[in-house]
Amino acid sequence: MAENVNLDISEYNAFGPWAYEINENYPLPRLFAPYFTDDDGAVMKIKIPRDIERRDAEPGMDLYDYVIALYEDELRVLERQDNKVKEHSIPLKDFKGIRIYENLLRGGYTIYSAERAMSFPFNAVSVDLFQKLTNLVLEKMLSQKSAGQTIDISSLPVTDTAPEAQFMKNMLHDVQMKIPGIRLGAVQKSVEVSRKESRRDEIQRLLWKKTNPEALHLFTDKYLVIVENGIFPNLVGIQDLGYTQTIIPFDRIGSIQIANSEDYNHLKECVLSMGTNKIVYHFDEDDKEVPAFYN
Repeated sequence: MAENVNLDISEYNAFGPWAYEINENYPLPRLFAPYFTDDDGAVMKIKIPRDIERRDAEPGMDLYDYVIALYEDELRVLERQDNKVKEHSIPLKDFKGIRIYENLLRGGYTIYSAERAMSFPFNAVSVDLFQKLTNLVLEKMLSQKSAGQTIDISSLPVTDTAPEAQFMKNMLHDVQMKIPGIRLGAVQKSVEVSRKESRRDEIQRLLWKKTNPEALHLFTDKYLVIVENGIFPNLVGIQDLGYTQTIIPFDRIGSIQIANSEDYNHLKECVLSMGTNKIVYHFDEDDKEVPAFYN
């Protein structure tokens, strides 16, 4: 009994907005512990806290919403639902891609698999931990036989177009430093968007103009890296200090389609399909780089 109380107190004392890599100093939360054996072979485990203020936390509460565990051949996502745990298992052969969103202190992490997309929030102070997880997932997935095959990228265009926003110039430099040899295939320009709209929508557009975010479409010989300035669409006059980074191995892309947007005037769409998931990028109808890259 005393041991449980001590565990409750130590977990409470360490509680904050941070996600932790599980180790001797930061053990499994009590609610999730029964789902792991002492000789569990996970390469990495992360626990993600509940989105509550510390002043609202108490010793003995279940203070963590998720535990993410990476193994050599699968990714386990365990989710707290009240006082129970729901487990999702994603074999790495069914893994399709990862998306990270960060804006000031808000973060979001999405894992794409053959059957679904799973998303959960995190505090952006822990973004380096999720970058580490992403790198390990790609390493394990790409090391599997029949997965992550190197493709011939000699025909893919490389652009010397520079991003317009200083924020995106900094993001490009950051990605190039972290992934040596990565190439820039296309720069998606930021343009104002207008919806194919009703009269009510037109009035709202006049009050709140929106733009298509600037984006960078980069590649290695194994995967795509797409970095957007925020999310689609951005509000004019409100600087978006966030970014969305999506990483998709080439051999996990089922199809690529380029077509006119059904919802927006003068925009086209590039739709990347991975299993049941679709990711859409919008670009101006006069944009030459994005369609040239994906075609």
